Amino acid sequence: MSGTHPHHEQVRRYLDEALGTRAPREVRHVADFAEQPLPDEGPASLFAFELTSPAAAEPCDPNPQRHFVAGGRTEPNYFPAYHLTPDEAYSFHIGTRFMLYMGVQKVAEDLEPPTARAALGELVANLARGAKLTDARLAALFRCEDDYFAVYRLQLDDQPVYCLGADCPPGFYHLTDYPPQMVLRLHLGNVLREEARQAAARSGD
Repeated sequence: MSGTHPHHEQVRRYLDEALGTRAPREVRHVADFAEQPLPDEGPASLFAFELTSPAAAEPCDPNPQRHFVAGGRTEPNYFPAYHLTPDEAYSFHIGTRFMLYMGVQKVAEDLEPPTARAALGELVANLARGAKLTDARLAALFRCEDDYFAVYRLQLDDQPVYCLGADCPPGFYHLTDYPPQMVLRLHLGNVLREEARQAAARSGD
């Protein structure tokens, strides 16, 4: 691993410790983020690398998987790229940091708040006006302290989408090829970053 970026060495040490012999030789800097979406977060950088399968017989895996790793004034973390843009990947990282800090956990579906389905119907009617809703099911339910974050899988105009609901700030994502927890992390990161931007604007920063 080589490079002159100030966070390269931090990322290298982290990946060496986390991955051992599978640590990549090359990590490519892709983006910097001068934000503070969480109290303990600060300027961070995102790097990309290829992670070979642990079952690969040869060091040069013919099907490497692209990953991102975050470094800087943050807790380093690596994760699959999921075809995310660098900006989306940073949101995913922030959402992950939030879920770990708050102890967000997946819970049984029968804990779904009784008013959540009615609120989901109102949300779709208000934000997806004119769209035909043909199916709605709970993909996963998560608990954050006393709040519940629901991830619903909907069919809107015959297109599958995820919808975030219950006590979670609302949102829609065309990412149904991925697990619901991935979409929740991305969504929470987007929400936290937008809230931080609005707070900075109000304070004149």
